[in-house]
Amino acid sequence: MDMGVMLTTAHPDHWTETEVFDNSIDFAVAADELGYQSAWLLEHHFTRYGLCPNTLTMAGYVLGKTKQIKVGTAVVILPLDHPIRIAEQTNMLDQLSHGRFILGVGRGYFPKDFEAFGVDPAKSHVLQTEYVDVIRSIWETGSAKWDGQEITLPDVTPFPTQYTRPNPPMYGVGQSPSTIEWAASRGLPLIMPVIGTHEAMRSILDLYNETAESHGIDPTTVEHAMCTVAHVANTTQEARDEIWKHMCWWEQEHDDAAFTMEQLQKLPNYRFQYGEWQAAALRGDRTNADFTNYMLDHSIVGSVEECVDRIGRTMEVTGVRNFQLGVEATLNRGRILENMNMFAEEVLPRVGWKPNGATS
Repeated sequence: MDMGVMLTTAHPDHWTETEVFDNSIDFAVAADELGYQSAWLLEHHFTRYGLCPNTLTMAGYVLGKTKQIKVGTAVVILPLDHPIRIAEQTNMLDQLSHGRFILGVGRGYFPKDFEAFGVDPAKSHVLQTEYVDVIRSIWETGSAKWDGQEITLPDVTPFPTQYTRPNPPMYGVGQSPSTIEWAASRGLPLIMPVIGTHEAMRSILDLYNETAESHGIDPTTVEHAMCTVAHVANTTQEARDEIWKHMCWWEQEHDDAAFTMEQLQKLPNYRFQYGEWQAAALRGDRTNADFTNYMLDHSIVGSVEECVDRIGRTMEVTGVRNFQLGVEATLNRGRILENMNMFAEEVLPRVGWKPNGATS
């Protein structure tokens, strides 16, 4: 079982940019000392939703400040970068940390990113697919030689090579059927947002498993991860009240930066996301507050008993035992650290979790 924390680098008005990063590092160090197994970094551009434009750079700093925790990217936006550079940087972090780095990849969802970096969002899916294949080929062969649909590369040998053999761990973020089938065809574990019912998440994993098996991959060997808002308080109502306003702010920052419904309608490769907009409208979740409430209804938010029950039920229905916990929802430094402590001491041990370094 792997329990990790998400370092969002969200930038509310009451923190300076320096405080955002200082807090993130302190949260990572605290997670390391509390025995969490992983810490995850988010890449964003041109938005206060998150100030980290390069998760690989920040991962190097976090790895240097910690002792045993693994550090992952959730994600590197692959279409905005170059696969050789990502392979080189991943290998270097893998070497420097003696195997504590995890590469998580995604294709992006914010239109300004594609516009500013000169990438066609209509190709995000094919770019991600090919770039992942290039990186995996480098790990397998040691050469970057590639002649593909979107990119041609010379026969050069990237250095350093990877520390972890046969390759560092890699995850893909996704919910759409096409992304799930793509990841499953390569045995790539998923990072899945916990939004929706347990049964809906189980359906995603059923599709993954069926596709993986059709490609000769044993799905029982693939360990997926769930990412979710996680906040515990004395009562469930208190937990929701503490974070509701801040979650509304964060969700609004996301909505302001993300593709609009009109933009999604013109992008066939984001058809699933457009469908999610339609589903929200049919549910009556037309406002930011409506969606925030819906999200909290399906997150690990509540009393100790409620959080234990929600984690246990998620594991029971989905079989997933790895979680990325969004512990920063209060946007209050002291309360975030307290939240991390409460999960480590009062919630997680009751679902079978043991901290890093535990011997029994």
